[in-house]
Amino acid sequence: MKIYLSLGANLGNRGETLREALRQIACLPQTALKAVAPFYETAPWGNQEQPAFINTAAMVETELSPLNFLHKTQQIELDLGRVRHEHWGARTIDIDFLWAEGVASDTEELKLPHPYLTERAFVLLPLRDIAPDLLLQGRAVADWCREEKIQQQEIHPAAELCEPYPLSMIACVDEQMGIGRQGKLLVHHAEDMQHFRQETLGQVVIMGRKTLESLPDGKPLRGRVNIVLSRSLVRDDVLICRNLAELWALLGRLQVEQPRRKFICIGGGEIYSLLLPYAKEIMLTKVTGKFAADTFFPAHEEFFEAAREARSGLSFVRLWRAGADYFSPRR
Repeated sequence: MKIYLSLGANLGNRGETLREALRQIACLPQTALKAVAPFYETAPWGNQEQPAFINTAAMVETELSPLNFLHKTQQIELDLGRVRHEHWGARTIDIDFLWAEGVASDTEELKLPHPYLTERAFVLLPLRDIAPDLLLQGRAVADWCREEKIQQQEIHPAAELCEPYPLSMIACVDEQMGIGRQGKLLVHHAEDMQHFRQETLGQVVIMGRKTLESLPDGKPLRGRVNIVLSRSLVRDDVLICRNLAELWALLGRLQVEQPRRKFICIGGGEIYSLLLPYAKEIMLTKVTGKFAADTFFPAHEEFFEAAREARSGLSFVRLWRAGADYFSPRR
């Protein structure tokens, strides 16, 4: 059964809260997250004396009953700090059930389709991005968005990541998943270096301070946007983020500027561990042998092997996160 959801937040780190809600929805039993709309910044509805919202829409396919699915999403709201103080008031997270395939309900607990579905721009515009032809009261979502009352509501694209798993990772590992020793790469292989260049050139690369210092002459990689996660680094030739909140804000702005760029984590060990929960893809070059590594790539059981190619004695393996087969429309 297909279910469409509307998600919103206007307290705390709004974007990351929405992405975490989407990650948790993707992990629900018998459920697959299939689509996520770009995020929108919207004026509050009802009580105007509150911060602006970030809103999005999502589509899932589930074997759960509508009521069971509703209870699961309500628990996600609670886990993420939702407290229901005021109707249409500020909230850490809001997950609204909009529409379910073949289901109509008018009980106190569950009303489907959502009674305000065709009245709110912050619901309709994100929904249009993932389901423009979905029929509501006999009219397509795209048609409802042309209504004057919808056009007059304050809403605009947010400079914020919408993908729950926005990152890729790339690393060269030995048979024990070692990636380095004494701050240096375990092996230097021309074919792997060419692969690394091919995958990262023109993209955004994210690294720790030690990885930056290990690059040739300690200089940033040419032909890429270099981001360093560090609390203490001071340099003007790279972009520096002191924490994850700063990283998500920066990546959101970069995505608006050039939506097709990939965000690729290139190390080291602590950064891989920190960012792995937000990665959808891992590109590993596997080298035969054990090289007494003191730094290792983190465990990643939630990923499955999607492709493998053998070249020059190396195995180039592409791993994909289970459940990360959603799509996010680009503006």
